Amino acid sequence: MADVKYPPYLPLPQRANMNMTQDTSFRQSNPAVGPAVFTPITTDLKTTWSLTWIFTLQQAERFKSWLRHPDYGNRGQAWFDIPIDLGDNQGVQVQEVHFITMPVQTSKNGQTVTWTANIICNEMNDTTETYDEWIINAPPNAGYWYDLLVTEILPDANT
Repeated sequence: MADVKYPPYLPLPQRANMNMTQDTSFRQSNPAVGPAVFTPITTDLKTTWSLTWIFTLQQAERFKSWLRHPDYGNRGQAWFDIPIDLGDNQGVQVQEVHFITMPVQTSKNGQTVTWTANIICNEMNDTTETYDEWIINAPPNAGYWYDLLVTEILPDANT
């Protein structure tokens, strides 16, 4: 994880405006005759997010200061840790990210300031990845699978 942390007293980006994109792990070839061919090229996939923050005036000032300070955001040049919602049941998970371009203040309306930015993560951290096969094969209506995983499967695996 990065040495720089997202400021703890600032709100996280808005979930409704958090668009995640991942690289494609294969290349598609379309020969003149015959079916398309898919060739695996990598398992090292980066993830990008398009984020929107809604701040009060005071929070916007703190964000600007964090962003430009050489020991923190270093004018957008530093890698930093930020909790990001991956769009599943797990809520936010800390990711090490970097700004793709400098964040932009997109609006100021009274006491509300909106900022947007695009960030990149070279290796997305997802706490459930180790248990993908179990999650895929969990029977429907088995209850909340994660609760079952934590209360029954993990304790057995640790003995």
